[in-house]
Amino acid sequence: MEKITEIFSKCSFSWEKLKEMKDNKIEFWAADGLNLLHIVEIDEKRKSFYVVNQSGKISWPPLKYQKLEEVHNKIHNGGITLLSYEIDKLVPTLGNYIAGLFKHLGCDKI
Repeated sequence: MEKITEIFSKCSFSWEKLKEMKDNKIEFWAADGLNLLHIVEIDEKRKSFYVVNQSGKISWPPLKYQKLEEVHNKIHNGGITLLSYEIDKLVPTLGNYIAGLFKHLGCDKI
């Protein structure tokens, strides 16, 4: 069984990585495997961003980096698992997108 620190080291979640994904138009799948997403806008001042799915629907409200960092840390500390419905409890309606983003960035179930 892998240690949490080993799993955490595989994950590339960071503000800089999100900006890189936006700049390079990197697509990722939502956790349900049905929605192909990409980051379309970043607000440096508020440290938030929007994602859009293949049908052009933009996430609302914007995803706040501070909240995602909180969720990310709970996943890696074993507080929750990388499941959409678990994340949805902390970030309502966007758990599917966030779980897919984290998975794309190398986070795994703990």
